[in-house]
Amino acid sequence: MQERAAVVIVAAGSSRRMAGRDKLWTPLAGRLTLARTVDAFEVCPLIKAIVLVVHPAREADACELLAEEGWRKVIAVVAGGPRRQDSVRLGLEALARHLPETQWVLVHDGARPFVSSALIEAGLHAARLHQAAVAAVPVKDTLKVVEGGYVCETPERAHLWVVQTPQVFSFPLLWEAHRVCSAQAAEEEEVSDDAALVERLGYRVAIFPGSYTNMKITTQEDFLLAEYLVHQETWPR
Repeated sequence: MQERAAVVIVAAGSSRRMAGRDKLWTPLAGRLTLARTVDAFEVCPLIKAIVLVVHPAREADACELLAEEGWRKVIAVVAGGPRRQDSVRLGLEALARHLPETQWVLVHDGARPFVSSALIEAGLHAARLHQAAVAAVPVKDTLKVVEGGYVCETPERAHLWVVQTPQVFSFPLLWEAHRVCSAQAAEEEEVSDDAALVERLGYRVAIFPGSYTNMKITTQEDFLLAEYLVHQETWPR
């Protein structure tokens, strides 16, 4: 029987660094950023289902977009929670209701529209071997640890990686991580990513090669680079 893999696309942020623009609902070369992200998983044959988690104020917009686009793999549109981990947990709950036989789950940022089928395939392969795997690329720049305005440490760059999404997990493992670790976390604590929750359970998380073009659109300047990538088609499909 073919393995079932699904993705939870997290698109519930507030775009605080976009000067009032909602990056996910801003056209990128004529197509909404969020739509481009969903497209990447809709066309990937390895993905059987998509759960879309959006800001509560955008839930109606997302349902309307779904009707317009006719995406066949989107099985649920869910209103997100106050923290990222809350939004992911709500997405996992929807996935468990609609497709309980899911074996592998990817968690992906809605603001990363340049994810490729090759990257998705690499993530699923790594997860099958290790149960938990995240896309990552080596740090290019020298980093400094700063305290009080002064450099106090220069970490060895060879050991530093920039983590991206998709992050890929055994569905039961990620479900347990959210159930246990989110319950233990303080209400005000923001967990940086899902891998951190899995690490808290004592599991090792593997990395697989990401892509420098698999960028997350965060600022207005990022949109300039993203527009260039779309027009040049210079990212791996």
